[in-house]
Amino acid sequence: MANIMVNEACNLRCPYCFAEEFVNKSPKEMSLDDFRTALDFVLSDETNSQVGIIGGEPLVYSFINEAMSIAIEDIRTDLVMIYTNAVDLERLDPEILDSPKFRMLVNCNSPEDMGQNAFEKMRQNLLRFKHEHYGDGRFRLSINIYKPDFDYSYVMKLVQELEIGVIRLSVSVPKKSDLEGLKPLDYFLQMKPIAIKFIGDMIRCGAITGFDCNFIPDCLFTEEEREALMGAKEVIREGMSKTYSDSFWERAIFCELNNCSPVIDVLPDLQAIRCFGLSESTKQNIKDFRNIDELGLYYISTVDSPACSVWTEDECEFCASREYGRCSCGCLLFKISSII
Repeated sequence: MANIMVNEACNLRCPYCFAEEFVNKSPKEMSLDDFRTALDFVLSDETNSQVGIIGGEPLVYSFINEAMSIAIEDIRTDLVMIYTNAVDLERLDPEILDSPKFRMLVNCNSPEDMGQNAFEKMRQNLLRFKHEHYGDGRFRLSINIYKPDFDYSYVMKLVQELEIGVIRLSVSVPKKSDLEGLKPLDYFLQMKPIAIKFIGDMIRCGAITGFDCNFIPDCLFTEEEREALMGAKEVIREGMSKTYSDSFWERAIFCELNNCSPVIDVLPDLQAIRCFGLSESTKQNIKDFRNIDELGLYYISTVDSPACSVWTEDECEFCASREYGRCSCGCLLFKISSII
């Protein structure tokens, strides 16, 4: 699934923001004509029937209802996912919220980071969506752990109140790869205990943790940790294997799929990037490519494949996972200056 970035403005100031090159730097918005162009490009591969709407905060986009309606009414789409903090969810028309195609991934910050009033508004909006718009199963929470002592107690309360079965976890990479003297693997190693604890606590709350592309690299787990996480995974998968697809289980509880296909984000000016973490180095105009599949192959040949020949630390040199392209995508940010 590719994403369309409809605006750069955001109503929050997240301390870990991975899109800081763009967000709140200008009032730039995508015109509806350009949105249609971007949508056609994203759906130009006949195998792709899902589209993501991102920002900034897309709910403050001036034409959010028009854009969502265009995407939902397009016969080529099966799902239209909006990536949002849900603080201004009331801006969406009820018909959009009720649509079977509509999905939300809610970036769920703590009251400390987003402010108590904004947090409470988000909470109330999610409760209304769940109960008034048949929202069960059509939204998930996304949590960004960005420090070793991250307090996620607020998440546990929300998971139980909203009866959420799956939650997405991202181990945020420091902005502009600033590690404050740490090596990349040392940073991920520092974040490992809080990630493992989060997974266990979510299981106790009745929720399965899934991962996006920023997760703890497989090489940093001990055999005991790997066996414990896989053991929990197998127990849960045995009872719920028919509930979720095989591709879901690959990235659940313990991530067995240690890389990702290029995530393509189309910016308001119709430039594309291979995910926000690599935005400064991977901009391409979508009009220079016949379809999104061609652009994806371009990123594989210029970023993903060369990454297998680059390592950030001495111990990575003879790593089989790196050589076979199974390196954590969270590590790509630390390699990009050597690749491009």
